[in-house]
Amino acid sequence: MTDPLRPRDRDANSTPAVGRRRLLAATVPALLAGCLVESSKGSADGTGGATGAGEADAGGAETDGATESLSDGDEPAAQSEGESDEESVPESVGPDGSGLVVTATEIFEVTTDGFETTVRARFTVENRGRFTYGTVLFRVDAYATRPSSSEREAVGETYVRQQYTSDDRFVDGTEQFVVDITFRNSASAARAHPDWYEVDAAVRRAEPV
Repeated sequence: MTDPLRPRDRDANSTPAVGRRRLLAATVPALLAGCLVESSKGSADGTGGATGAGEADAGGAETDGATESLSDGDEPAAQSEGESDEESVPESVGPDGSGLVVTATEIFEVTTDGFETTVRARFTVENRGRFTYGTVLFRVDAYATRPSSSEREAVGETYVRQQYTSDDRFVDGTEQFVVDITFRNSASAARAHPDWYEVDAAVRRAEPV
C-alpha cells in the first residue's frame, strides 16, 4: 500500500540539502577571498623585503665607494709628507742648530790708548754640523778679572761677521778668528795685561749655502 505521506516526506528531506549546498557555495568564495588577501599581504611583504635589501646593498656599495675614495685621496697626502721629509737647506740657523762650536779662546794682547783699552783675542770654531756656511756671526764678550780668580766683570763686547766667498766656504774642520774689543778705561780697573782679562765667544747666526 502506498504511503501517501512518502512524497511529502521526500520533499521535506530535500529542502535541507539545498540549503546546505547554498551554504557551501557561499562559504567557498569567502575562503578564497581570505586566501587572496593573505597572498596579497605575503606578496607585499616579499616586495618590501626585496626593496629594503636592495637599498641596503646600494647603501653598502656607496659606503664602500666612499671608503675607496678616501683611501685614494690619502695616498697623495702620504707622498707629500714623504717629500717634506727630504732635507732642505734653511736660510739661517741659530746657535743650537748650526753645529758650529767655539773650541778655544785666547787673549794675546791688551793695549791702552788715551781713555780706551783694547783687548785683542783669538778664538777657534769647529764646524760639526751638516751644513756648509757662507756667512757666520759671532758675539765676543770681554771680562776683567784677576789671575787665579773665578770672579770677573763684563767690560765690553763686539760682533764678528765673517762672509766667505763662493770658492772658500766654511765646509768642515776649524776656523780661527781674531777680534778687537775696545772699551773705556773707566770700565775696568784691571791692568793692561792678558792675564787680567778673559773673553767668551758664541755663535749668534749662521747662513748655510
